[in-house]
Order: sequence, then structure tokens, then C-alpha cells
Amino acid sequence: MRTQLRNAIAFTSLFASLPGVAQFNALPDSNATWMTSFWIGPGYPYEGYFHEYDPINTDTIIGGEVYQRILLTDNFGGSYYAGALRDNELGQVYFCAPSDTPKLLYDFDVLPGDTVQDVMGIWLDDIGVYSVDTILVNGTPRKRIGIECLSSPGFASGYWIQGIGGTGGLLLTSACASVSGSGTLVCMTENDTIQYGTNVGAIGACDIYLGMVEENETPSVSLRPNPSQGQFLIGVDKELILQCSVFDPQGRTVLRVRENTIDLSGHAPGVYTVLVQTDHSMLRAPLVLER
Repeated sequence: MRTQLRNAIAFTSLFASLPGVAQFNALPDSNATWMTSFWIGPGYPYEGYFHEYDPINTDTIIGGEVYQRILLTDNFGGSYYAGALRDNELGQVYFCAPSDTPKLLYDFDVLPGDTVQDVMGIWLDDIGVYSVDTILVNGTPRKRIGIECLSSPGFASGYWIQGIGGTGGLLLTSACASVSGSGTLVCMTENDTIQYGTNVGAIGACDIYLGMVEENETPSVSLRPNPSQGQFLIGVDKELILQCSVFDPQGRTVLRVRENTIDLSGHAPGVYTVLVQTDHSMLRAPLVLER
């Protein structure tokens, strides 16, 4: 646990370049929207998830604290209450899913080397804080937290950005790969002004991306040979491979590498899944290991 003195030093040094205000707003407090694209893998369409603050039933009381209600609209035709957010104005954002208890979703009061938890993930992975810096977003300084998967440390594979949320989507805060798919924050607006995505600073709406299908624009993964008795060579057209994660038939992570060669020698035969993270996309493909 960090001491109060360490927190005070961190706050003073890291916020020196930000506007000198008493409170720290990690997320907008009203009229904000987020559009997340979620992709399972080759052969599947992109799924769209559009979050917004509930404009009618704005607040709810949870554990004696005021939370802001979130509405979700998906490209399956559903629109429903998805939970509620609370920004404590000290750098932390809490999320309470329906019929659940509040969990710490974002924490901007961290230092490189700290460990946080992916509270929305299936396995509640621990993720590491890789970097802390300040960037300009639409002309405004914003704090940015680089996060890394602790099972494969050494580079930031996702970010939390003050006033925006997570680059994997509002509620997809993990840096770790998952066999179930990957999310990307496509668009974020505050007061109908685009803060993240294309055409930042312009007046626009994020829900125009709902239901989009980008299959034809996604590069494919080549595996040679496949099936194999242990050695697989992975290739992706025109994209740089950052990390390859391999999952066994039960969905457990068995290997993570940063090169395009995978060695499953010594593992039991079966159909494995490789999730390839490139500099532009997340790609999924089966690996058949035989003896």
C-alpha cells in the first residue's frame, strides 16, 4: 500500500502541468457518450456498444453515494440500463453493474510499477501501470495511464485517459488479451464534441458507428504449418506483430511471446487459439497441434 506521503509527492509532481484546480475530474459529469467496437475473431462481424449517461433517469443512490446511470444500446437492437458510474473527483471512478456491488474501474492516482485490477474481465486479471504522462486532448492537458499485462510486461498495450476512459472501451479496461475477443474505443464525445476517434474537435455523434461491420478491412493471419507438431510461424499482412497469446482448448493462457514464432512442443495435442496483437488490430486464429 502506498503511504499518504507517497501519494502527496506523486500528486504534486504528476499534476504540475495540469490546470490548478481543487478537484480532479476523471470522466465528464454529464452529456458524454462512448462507442466501443468488439470483435470476436475472423468470420465474425464487429459488435457495437454505445454507452451514454441516462438523460431521463440521471442518478441513482448506491451505498449512500450518488452514481450516474449508464444506458447501453447495442447493434442487436437492445437498449437497457447497464449500470452506474461515480467519479469521486480524486482520480478514481467506480462502476456498479446491475445487481452487483461497486468496483474500482479507473484509478488515475497511480505510479509506474503499481498494480491495478481488471474488474470487468472474466478472470479479474492483475494489470500493471507501465507509464504515467500528460497528453493534449482537443487542446486540453489530460493525464494518461499506460497499462500492461503482467504476464507479458514491457510495453503499454492499453491506456486510461482522463476525460475519455479506456482505449479498449468505457468498461473494457484491461491490457491483457482474451480468447473471447477484443474491444476498441472507436469514438467518445462530450457535449456533442468529439474528444476521441476521428475528427477530434468537431461536432458529431458516436452512435453512427453502431452496427458497423469491418470484416473486409481486417488483415488475416497466416499460420505455417497448421496443423503442426509444435512449431508455428505466424504472419500478418502489412502489420507489425506486438504480441501473440496462445490459449488451450479450455481457454487458459499457455504462452505469450513477442515474435512470430510459437513453440507448443510439450503441450497436449488439440485445437489451440492464438490471439495476435498488431500495431493496428487484434486477430484470432486456430492452431492445431498434433503428434
